[in-house]
Amino acid sequence: MFEEIMAQARSTYSLKRRSDVVPKPSKRAKSTTTTSTTSRSNRVSPTTLTNNKTPTTRLEVYVFGEGSAGELGLGPKNATDVVRPQLNTLLDADKVGVVDIAAGGMHAVALTHDGHVLTWGVNDNYALGRETAWDGGVRDIAEGGDASEDESEDGELNPYESTPTAIPAGNFGKETRIVQVTAGDSATFAITEKGFVYGWGTFASNEGKNGFYWDQKQNQVIEKQSKPMLIPGLENIVQISAGYNFCLALNSAGKVYSWGMSEQNQLGRRLLLGRKFSTNVKQEDLDKLHLRVGLVPGLVPFSSRTNIVSIHAGSDHAFAIDQKGDTWAWGLNNFGQTGSRVGAGVNGTTVTAPQKVPSLVGRNMKMIQGGTHHSIGVTQAGECLVWGRMDGAQMGIDLKTLPLDDPHLIVSERGKPRILLEPTALPISGCSFVAAGSDHNILVTSDGKAYSWGFNANYQCGQGKVEDDFVVATLIDGPAVRGKKLTWAGAGGQYSMVAGPAI
Repeated sequence: MFEEIMAQARSTYSLKRRSDVVPKPSKRAKSTTTTSTTSRSNRVSPTTLTNNKTPTTRLEVYVFGEGSAGELGLGPKNATDVVRPQLNTLLDADKVGVVDIAAGGMHAVALTHDGHVLTWGVNDNYALGRETAWDGGVRDIAEGGDASEDESEDGELNPYESTPTAIPAGNFGKETRIVQVTAGDSATFAITEKGFVYGWGTFASNEGKNGFYWDQKQNQVIEKQSKPMLIPGLENIVQISAGYNFCLALNSAGKVYSWGMSEQNQLGRRLLLGRKFSTNVKQEDLDKLHLRVGLVPGLVPFSSRTNIVSIHAGSDHAFAIDQKGDTWAWGLNNFGQTGSRVGAGVNGTTVTAPQKVPSLVGRNMKMIQGGTHHSIGVTQAGECLVWGRMDGAQMGIDLKTLPLDDPHLIVSERGKPRILLEPTALPISGCSFVAAGSDHNILVTSDGKAYSWGFNANYQCGQGKVEDDFVVATLIDGPAVRGKKLTWAGAGGQYSMVAGPAI
């Protein structure tokens, strides 16, 4: 099927832009954080030899939202402005057999039942880990008009970016078996059966400086990695989770590693320079060195009594759940997105190292996702909790119903609720999985239904309606998913995916 689509590619194409809703973002638009379909929910003994298992359930994948950069993976035609869930036939459960999948900012990655790693979407910074050069020319942007439902104009996208395509298996090493994938803004990572980690793409600093890894022996920074490379220093890894521009890894002994950009303290650890690099160095060069140090995986500090059982990277903040079900958080906290009230509402506030979140003690969290300035989680009891920024419909709560004198709120100068300080349960029972985009969310329940809310200017809520925001959690009831049992969701910067077992 892939070959047939490639053969149909034409040399030029045009793409209609929706200028009446929001300005067209650049290809480096902010992303979401991602949780793949596999997670680690049980404690692994430190003495256990790593032997990660490949998921076996084949998934049907449905996509919706903005696809002008190929992030929906529908191929080069009719691939943009999908207003409600559409089955991605290029990820056919029988012929392809996706068993794990993750949504990045403007790209995605999937693992097939036979161990192939498929990627699609934007490849400007090598997030796809393979060659996508195309001689189709530069797009002509056509102004005006709205897209019809589930279709774009007759223009074509780069077929090598818009079509899910496998990274050559040889790039992962001989006899390597991939078992889990994750995606950040412009970087992608994969775990092997034996607990090693491969990665490709790049991280970007607030100033737009790129870095992927620092080879200390050669004192050389790999700014962008075009093909999968084995990440040194990571062994016995059982889970990975990528944020905007950083990544977390959990090993079989319950220890957490972090690497990437560190400007918002999203790495949760001090970056120490050796005497060899720090002696007689100017301040401006020290800043560059600190950036480099962050590119090397290092341990996130937890006490010896704390064993982490799952990790969850937010946008510029992060969470870790321990063996008691308590939650630890660090990173950017200007909207209280870590769950800490300290500094919430103050620009630039960060939590520098892991701190136990008081409001989540005893809540026995199952998973947590983080958008740009908000967070959403699911408890083992099936509650869906939300907290953080709320002035853009991020909470799924009608603000008109909230008293302005509620001590759990921070109100703006205009007298409107701006920040929800206390993790608050939505009125939906049996919650099992959540995904957080930049400013929208998707919730999946144990009976297979999906709900969405938040920013919708690019149809990323999948509700089939042209509305900028969906304020409250609303059932996704498109024909393609009606009656299906969904189990997973992923949310990118301006697109989304849901998936469930093939029947």
